[in-house]
Amino acid sequence: MNTTMRRFVASLACAAALPPVQAQKRVEVFLLGTQHVRGTGTATVYHIDGMERINAALSAGLLPDPAQAEAIARRRFEALTEADRRAIGISAQGLAAAMQYRLTKVPAIVFDGAAVVYGVEDVDQARAIYQTWRARRGR
Repeated sequence: MNTTMRRFVASLACAAALPPVQAQKRVEVFLLGTQHVRGTGTATVYHIDGMERINAALSAGLLPDPAQAEAIARRRFEALTEADRRAIGISAQGLAAAMQYRLTKVPAIVFDGAAVVYGVEDVDQARAIYQTWRARRGR
């Protein structure tokens, strides 16, 4: 087992032995559409590539003539369901939040808008790491 893995396992073991730290008020999960994070429960989940995926779907197979392409794109946009429009809004919110938090990679799990755990694909595991960090800082 390498040093990084030992530290990770040790931090999880410490977290399990600690008394509960105040519950987080807000948990946000940032990921790509191709990634999966377990245990999202009540967390807000943002697929930060959602705008790109929606744009690609709306733009697929457009004709080279600008007027025809515009007409096709307009029809596709008008045909979006309420769920599609809601997904676009959530994706835009997630992208804005990721920029505000200055996230550098995904998956990223943000607790209370104040701390981020990168690269962990399980909210409970990320929460344990966060709680260990908070306990060490005396918060």
